[in-house]
Amino acid sequence: MLIVRGFPLSEIDDWNTGMLINWCIEHDRSQRKANGEEVHDNYKRYKALKSIEPDIDAQYAEGQINEEKYRSYKESLAAAEKAMGRR
Repeated sequence: MLIVRGFPLSEIDDWNTGMLINWCIEHDRSQRKANGEEVHDNYKRYKALKSIEPDIDAQYAEGQINEEKYRSYKESLAAAEKAMGRR
């Protein structure tokens, strides 16, 4: 899979498995963008949703956010976690 993506095999000993996987994912992502496809950054989406979770929970507990909006947020967070392979 690395050769197909143009990875310089002379560098393979300097990379660990996680780095190689990340390189492949980013390569594929950039190729999809170059082909005009809209590509979302799952990590940024997850981090953004996760960073506001305490505020959303507090607002829901105080009644500032209704059940539907709270559930929608939690579903979006769960989908982002799934996309990141966390669930």
